[in-house]
Amino acid sequence: MTDSEKMDLILSKLTDFDERFDKIESEMQGMKSEMQSMKTKIDKLSLGQLEIQKEIYMINRRISDTYNLALDALGTSA
Repeated sequence: MTDSEKMDLILSKLTDFDERFDKIESEMQGMKSEMQSMKTKIDKLSLGQLEIQKEIYMINRRISDTYNLALDALGTSA
């Protein structure tokens, strides 16, 4: 194998590696985009969870107030 053929082979391999790295870079960009989308969804879920916790707290207070009112009414009627 001549030096020229060896250089052509090396160039061919380098070109192949370059194409593979371009594919990998493209796939990583796609994954980055997907991860950003997932982060946005997680942030929205987190906010939703906080809202649900607030609602549960308010419902618990209403239940407690209703229970106390019922006890007061029972005590008054007895």
